[in-house]
Amino acid sequence: VEWIQTHISHVFLVGDRVYKLRKGVRLSFLDFGTRAARNADCLREVALNRRLAPSVYLGVAPIVATETGPRVGPIGESIEDPGAEHVVVMRRLAAGTDALARLEAGTLAPEHLEAVARQLAQFHASHGLGRPAPFEAAAWRARIAKPVLDCSRALADSGLVDRARLDRVEERIRARLDALAPAFERRRVEGRAVDGHGDLHLDHVWLEDASAEPLLIDCLEFDDALRRIDTASELAFLAMDLRYRGHPELAESLLSDYAARADDYGLFEVVDFYAAYRALVRAKVAALAAGQTSVPEAQRSAARRSLEGHLGLAERLLEPPAKGALALLCGTVGCGKSSVARTLVRAGRGIAIASDRVRKHLARLPTDARASAAPDTGLYRPEARAGVYAAMLERAAPIVASGRVALLDASFTERAERDRARRWAEESGVEVRLFEVRCDPGIALERLRRREAEGRDPSDAGPDFLATSLARYEPPDEWPESTHSIVDTGDAGWAERLIPPAPPAPRR
Repeated sequence: VEWIQTHISHVFLVGDRVYKLRKGVRLSFLDFGTRAARNADCLREVALNRRLAPSVYLGVAPIVATETGPRVGPIGESIEDPGAEHVVVMRRLAAGTDALARLEAGTLAPEHLEAVARQLAQFHASHGLGRPAPFEAAAWRARIAKPVLDCSRALADSGLVDRARLDRVEERIRARLDALAPAFERRRVEGRAVDGHGDLHLDHVWLEDASAEPLLIDCLEFDDALRRIDTASELAFLAMDLRYRGHPELAESLLSDYAARADDYGLFEVVDFYAAYRALVRAKVAALAAGQTSVPEAQRSAARRSLEGHLGLAERLLEPPAKGALALLCGTVGCGKSSVARTLVRAGRGIAIASDRVRKHLARLPTDARASAAPDTGLYRPEARAGVYAAMLERAAPIVASGRVALLDASFTERAERDRARRWAEESGVEVRLFEVRCDPGIALERLRRREAEGRDPSDAGPDFLATSLARYEPPDEWPESTHSIVDTGDAGWAERLIPPAPPAPRR
C-alpha cells in the first residue's frame, strides 16, 4: 500500500485501485468537519469528475468494520449507510503518463495537447452557464478581480516578498483589469463562462493511450464558484504551467488549437491576465510551503524557487502586450498552406485562423461535417468567400492586440484579397508579411485526392477545385521582398528551413 497525504485527503494506492479518504478538516474554503459533509463531497467528486474522466471514477465505498480491522466495502453510486465513512474509488492510472511526467521525459507532443484542446472545446460547449453568463456585470468583474488581488495580498502577508515589489504587482493587476474591462464584459455577454474543471494543471491531465481521449481528473468539486469561470481562465492554467516549465511553444499551440475548435479567438485578449492569476496562485501556495518551519529545508528551498519563478512569470504576463503582427498564407488548394501554418503554430510562431474552419463556423456546421460543393457554389460562392475573409480579420484582431502573430490560413489567390488584408494591418498599426506556399500541381492533385478519400479534413475542396484555383491564382508579385517568404512544400526539407532546429545545448 502506498499512502499519500494532501491537505484535505488521505490517498491510498493499492494494486489497480486508488482510495481517497477525506480528512475531517475545517478550512477557510471548505468544511469537512462532519461525516455527512465528507460523504456528500465524495459523491460530488465522482459525479463531477466523470464528466471528463468517466473510466477513472468507479464510485464510492463504505469503510466497514471486520474482525481483522477496517475494510473497504462494495463500490456503489450512493451513500447506503450514512453512519459509515466513505471513500472515493478510482482506477489507478499508469505511472508516468500524466502530462507533467511526459513533459519532463520529453514525450509530451503537440498532438497530445491538440487532443486536450479538442476535448475541452467539446466539454465547454456542453457546460456553458448561458448567454449572457448569469452574473451581473459588476459581479462578473468582482469574480475576476478579487481572487487575483487576494493572491497578491497573501504573498504580502507571507513576509517572503519585498513589499515594494508586490505594490508594483498590484498596480499592474489594477491597470490590466481596467484595460481589459471591455473584453471581460464581452466574454460575459457572449456566454464564455462554463461549469468547468477549475484546477487544470499538467499533473491533472493523463495521456495513457495516444489513441484514446485524455483523462482530466481532480476537478474542483468542493466549491462551485471556483469551477464557474471563463473558458480562457481554464486554458490559462495549462498554458501557464507549460510556460513556467520552459515550453511557451506548447502553451501557444494548445491555445491555438482550442481557439480554432471553439471559434474563440477573443480568449487571447484575456488569457495572459488569467495566466498571471494562475501563476500568482502557485506563488501563494509556494509561499505557504516555504514558510512552514516543520518542512525539511530542501523542500522549503524548492518552494522558495517556485515562489520566485511563478511570481516572476506573473509579473511578465501582467505587462502591457507588445504590438502583434499579421501573416498571410497564400497559395492554391492542395499546396500545403495548412501544413505550413501548423508548423509555425507548433513552433510558437503564431495563432492560426483557418478559412476552412471559419467557413464551417459561419455556416453553423461542425468543422468535420462534409458540405459537398463545386467551385463557386454553396459555401464557396464568391460572396460567401468574401464573408469568410472578413470574418478571419475580425478574429485576428484580439490575437494581434495580445502581441501575437495571427496566421491567416487561406488561399489569398487574388491580389484584391491580399490588398484588403494588408490595408487592415496598416489601419491596425501592425506589421504584415506573406508566406507564398507552392508545390507542383501534380503533388497538389495527389494530396487533394488523398484528403478527399480520408474525409477528415475541415476543407471540402477536392480535386475538382484545383483547376479553378490555378486559373484564378495571381502571383503575389506586388508584395515587398523583405516581407515575402516562399515555401515549396514539395521539397522534403521545407519545414526545417522554415523553422531551423534549435542548436544543441552546450556540454557541461
